[in-house]
Amino acid sequence: MRQHGLVFLLLSALLLFTSACVSEPGFDKGKFAELDRIVQDMKAAVSSSNPCDVPDILQQRLVSGIAAVKDKANTKRERDLIMAYSYLLTTYKDGLLLCRSRTQLSNFDFFPKGRIYVSQELDPLVERYDLAVEKHVYKHTGQYMRTIDGDSIRVIWESARTQIKNMENMMNYN
Repeated sequence: MRQHGLVFLLLSALLLFTSACVSEPGFDKGKFAELDRIVQDMKAAVSSSNPCDVPDILQQRLVSGIAAVKDKANTKRERDLIMAYSYLLTTYKDGLLLCRSRTQLSNFDFFPKGRIYVSQELDPLVERYDLAVEKHVYKHTGQYMRTIDGDSIRVIWESARTQIKNMENMMNYN
């Protein structure tokens, strides 16, 4: 009787294990070929000597590429990869926003050199990337203004490069 219980327990465990290991349909790299080309273009642009001159068209291409593949994802791996592309898109938008904000107030004498004014629009970026903020007093009014280092954009572009590397690993993982 005890042997029957042991056999039943082993068969139950085997059945449970094999049902949990049902494989999903295969990963189709072809679906992501265009997105991969876009990401390679972004990688080159972000790694260039002046990443703030990256064309907005890359952002538009990434948005279109994600939309084209989003409904075709059949596996968890494909859905995870689409989420990674979406997160990269957010990071890319953040980088472009910070690039556009670099020159805001920088032409005024009262503004600290090499700093970026933290407007309400930049508050989410400061939190998301944990950028160091300094407070400055505008001596004519006594009002405070917050700034971040002008090189803070490097933090965002480095995050983008890391995400791209992770996506390359996801694409090449078998």
